[in-house]
Amino acid sequence: MKGTRRLWRVEVRWEDSTVMHGGWRNIEEVLERRDTVTCLSVGFVLADDKRGIVVAGSVHGNEACGIVVIPRSAIRKRKRLR
Repeated sequence: MKGTRRLWRVEVRWEDSTVMHGGWRNIEEVLERRDTVTCLSVGFVLADDKRGIVVAGSVHGNEACGIVVIPRSAIRKRKRLR
């Protein structure tokens, strides 16, 4: 395909923040829980630098969709896929 870059696939395990829905919450209970969400993203690496990694689920030519931008500080584990 014309304009296609050589891309590799990666699996990234990363931590995301959580929003607590609902009304008033007891502060002590909130501080005790401090839930985060462990995410798993698999896709093509568009960028990988000191700021983080950009992964796309689908790529066609010079276009991509399903893009996830993951800050370096959120990455817990990564594995290059064949």
